[in-house]
Amino acid sequence: MIIGEEIYSFTELPSTNRYAIENLSRLPSGTIVWALKQTAGYGRFNRPWHSDDGGLWFSIVFKPRLLKDTGYYTKLISVGIAELLCELDCDAMIKWPNDVYVKGKKIAGILTESVIEGERLLGVVTGVGLNVKNTIPPELSKIAISLKEVTSKDYDVSFILKRLLNKLENLRRKYLQVRMKKYFTRKWKKYLMHREGDKIRLSLPNGEKITGTIEKINSEYLLLKTDNKTIKIMAGEIL
Repeated sequence: MIIGEEIYSFTELPSTNRYAIENLSRLPSGTIVWALKQTAGYGRFNRPWHSDDGGLWFSIVFKPRLLKDTGYYTKLISVGIAELLCELDCDAMIKWPNDVYVKGKKIAGILTESVIEGERLLGVVTGVGLNVKNTIPPELSKIAISLKEVTSKDYDVSFILKRLLNKLENLRRKYLQVRMKKYFTRKWKKYLMHREGDKIRLSLPNGEKITGTIEKINSEYLLLKTDNKTIKIMAGEIL
């Protein structure tokens, strides 16, 4: 497979992830589903994702044979986005586990979904939302930012897509193999906003809020030390 060898492009879709999942059986591994606009885009915890013209909204189809840790695909994309943004003079960092931030505001989000039949993994679909030159709604202006706002440059979305796909393919060839996992985890950790030893407040998927100190971060989870115990966190959102 080659990431981006086949690209299905649309003026508008409800959701690129949803299209990729519904058509998974006929989409080869590495296929890109790209829409100029999404009318029902969504992110983690099924939150709506504002996906208007001027942003980069696409999904990648993976059909893994050996490396079936779905979180690894999320990290691959987040590192690729962070590296590309740094090349474009943006000081990008990854907020655990998968959002990309610049100047303390979210510039990109990633959502990975697995398609399973019985106990068999049929495929992994990773959706990307990157604010390029789309207008950030006023109600989100304090927490979200676009590439245009940061650089004052009017980048063409197709140019950003091409650059990003090239970078992702290079990362895939180098790191998307079992024996390279620990090396890639080091690379991912280099971009993290929060490090081991930092005190954080975290929201769990069930809505519970906890505060503690990060004891350890690895590719699958982080260990959070609270007042009286250490908790293994597999999913959540740092507040």
